[in-house]
Amino acid sequence: MFVIKYLYEAPQHFDTVADWIYRQWWQKPGNTAEVVKAPLREHLQAQPFPAAFVALDGEKPVGSVLLIENDGVDALPDLKPWLGALYVLPEYRGQGVGKQLVQALEQHARQAGFADLYLVATDRVSFYYELGWRVYTKLVGKNGITIMHKSMDAPPAAS
Repeated sequence: MFVIKYLYEAPQHFDTVADWIYRQWWQKPGNTAEVVKAPLREHLQAQPFPAAFVALDGEKPVGSVLLIENDGVDALPDLKPWLGALYVLPEYRGQGVGKQLVQALEQHARQAGFADLYLVATDRVSFYYELGWRVYTKLVGKNGITIMHKSMDAPPAAS
């Protein structure tokens, strides 16, 4: 069993989480880790939104997820908030860490009063589907993406 904490409760893991997000999604010519760190600093406050969660195995951070205002989907500016940047260390995948992170974020979103959540799924549609998410729409382009939705009025998916 892994412990899920808000990033503000474990600020010593800020650089690790920022590095995961940067390496997974933002590392490109001209970018530095600061493109992730600047907005991620907002997640170090105890507040309903935005929020970041980190999964811990003892004191070792093994995964993270964010509740953010938008995930860069310019075609759908009215949808918010978004589950973003779900990351689990490769050696911890398949052990329920991602599921625990998603469920912690969903619970937080419900408590914060959000009626709906959205996410961009590029290749893990079935993972989210098993957690009660449904396809909202598909966007085509150079990298086709699937936008998924979950109503926060729905009961949590069974564990």
